[in-house]
Amino acid sequence: MSAYAAIPDIKEGLWEVTSQAHIPAMPMQIPAMTTEQCFTKESMNPENILQQNNCRMKHMDMQNKQVSWSMSCEQDGMTMQGSGNIQYQKTKFSGTFDMVMSGAPEGTMSMQTKITGRYIGDCP
Repeated sequence: MSAYAAIPDIKEGLWEVTSQAHIPAMPMQIPAMTTEQCFTKESMNPENILQQNNCRMKHMDMQNKQVSWSMSCEQDGMTMQGSGNIQYQKTKFSGTFDMVMSGAPEGTMSMQTKITGRYIGDCP
């Protein structure tokens, strides 16, 4: 099965994506970030969304309208281990991504990010 065949059925076009990170060790809440992005079915693949330098996908499972994954990243002496899941519908998605970072001068930190997206129209 090709990677494209396993991609969730989403509406291609302009999406509003909001992420809200929570770091328990921080005394104040990090403000939510909202962006607009043009998505194709291929770019909506979590492996493409999460693709970053020095990161590798360890596990990915796509079934029906849900995808779950785990990954690890190494950069500048720090290691990050993370896992997440996203539930897709044709014109919206939501999910969470949990990450633990070790090797930083501040010590080990955990972070949970909630992400939501909604289709808003055709790409410009």
